[in-house]
Amino acid sequence: MTTREEIHGQWNELRGRIQERWGQLSSNDLDELEGNTDQLVGKIQQKTGETSQKIEAELESIVENLSQSASSATERIGETVKKVQEQFSQVSDVAREQYECASESVQEGYRQAEQTIRKHPAESVAVAFGTGLIAGVIVSLVWRR
Repeated sequence: MTTREEIHGQWNELRGRIQERWGQLSSNDLDELEGNTDQLVGKIQQKTGETSQKIEAELESIVENLSQSASSATERIGETVKKVQEQFSQVSDVAREQYECASESVQEGYRQAEQTIRKHPAESVAVAFGTGLIAGVIVSLVWRR
C-alpha cells in the first residue's frame, strides 16, 4: 500500500494523474482529500465502483511512475552538472595557460627593455625625454582646444 507520506509529498503531481485515470473525480473531491490515502481510496471506490485492491494497485503504480520520473530527472540533472563542471575545468585550464603565456611575454619584454637600457643608457634617456616632450606637446594642443 502506498504510504501517506508518499501521497502527501507528491500530491500536486499525483492529483493530475488521478484525475486523468479517474475522470469521475472532480477538483472539489480531490481538494477535500488533500492526500489522505484511505479517504482517497474510499472516494474513488464510491465514484467508480472499483475494488479497493484495484484502486490501491493503481495508486501504487502511479506513485512508482512519479518516483521513477523524479529519479531519472535527478540523474539527468546530475549528468548536466558533471558536464558543466568538466567544461568549467577546461575553461579554467585554458585561462590559466593564457595567463601564464601573457605573464611570460610581459616578463620577457621587461628583460629585453632592461638589457637595452643597460647597453644604451644615453640613447634610452634621449628616447624617454623625446617621448615625454612629444606627449607634452600633444596634451597642450588638446587642452587649448
